[in-house]
Amino acid sequence: MKQAIFFPGIGYHCDKPLFYYGTKLCRQAQYEIHQLAYTNLSRSIPEAFDQAYAQTEAQLAHVNWDACDEILFVSKSLGTAVAAAYAKRHHIPCRNIYYTPLAETFDFAPQPGIVFHGTSDPWAKTAVIKEKCREYSLPLHIIEHTNHSLEVQAHDLSDRTVPSKNHTVLQNLRILEEVMAFSEMYITHELYFRPLCEKELCRSLFAGFIRRQQVVKCWRREHDQWVIKDAPFIDDWSEEDYQFLLQCLKNTIQTGGFVYGAFCGKMPNATLKGFVSVESAFLGSAQQYLDLSCIHVSEDQRGKGIGAVLFREAKNWAKKKGGKKLYISAHSAVETQAFYQMMGCVDAEEYDPHHVEAEPFDRQLECIL
Repeated sequence: MKQAIFFPGIGYHCDKPLFYYGTKLCRQAQYEIHQLAYTNLSRSIPEAFDQAYAQTEAQLAHVNWDACDEILFVSKSLGTAVAAAYAKRHHIPCRNIYYTPLAETFDFAPQPGIVFHGTSDPWAKTAVIKEKCREYSLPLHIIEHTNHSLEVQAHDLSDRTVPSKNHTVLQNLRILEEVMAFSEMYITHELYFRPLCEKELCRSLFAGFIRRQQVVKCWRREHDQWVIKDAPFIDDWSEEDYQFLLQCLKNTIQTGGFVYGAFCGKMPNATLKGFVSVESAFLGSAQQYLDLSCIHVSEDQRGKGIGAVLFREAKNWAKKKGGKKLYISAHSAVETQAFYQMMGCVDAEEYDPHHVEAEPFDRQLECIL
């Protein structure tokens, strides 16, 4: 028997988007569902925790945990602390999806899972969540500019992050889609991320990777303005291209750079489906840039948020390295540029001549770290 338990927050109940769609995903994966419901909770976090925990004990008293083949706890906000405390007290070997955990959640040595956090969450500081996730080896998915509900609000957005503040609803739908895509892959044991090492960089690593990109329209620079033009072609890699890629990635690692991969499928047969690399050498007149030299997601896995996680990991590494901005010589396809715009990229204030010469049709971008 597979059991999924949903632990709500003080005001975030099981009918809210993350839990509504999370429940659907668990049902599709053949989990039995138990949604907890808390009543009359205090607005004080310590008091609310005690009340919610007592109600959890009562509502789960009938569950025979020993009869469960697999246990998944899906929790939100205060519920993440309750879930972690309950699992610890009852020695339950569960996997977890932690939506917007509180700092207090980590007081209970949370069990393995994935964490989602918004940088505009007033209930949890990003620096604290990052440190705690590192301490407990929990994969952390950071959603920029989102609040405690993993949503953006119009006043939180700048013109550098989205085309228009009027697109807030659409932006929130995209964020929800991204979060649910990762939740689904975690529920089904089919996604994980890790750094790549030099010894594994061989042609067979890319056996299941599909570079193919069918391009219809591209951005082109005309009269000092960017315009969309018809430019149909299929972008793909030859065997020679793969060998060159391997040389480049090995050189990135050898010179102290960053190479990070996304794998889909169950271990030990998981397949590389995305990767990103950042070079260690600084660029720019003030040495302000670190070069995001490549980021790719396999054709069969695009649109699931993998690229967003890879990009954020690249940003995190570059910031720790001391960079002020990422530099991206970006493919000019409309859909590729839309991705970079969603990631907060804008036209670079300073162009790197080597990139411009190597790829004259690329759009030179930057992203503040």
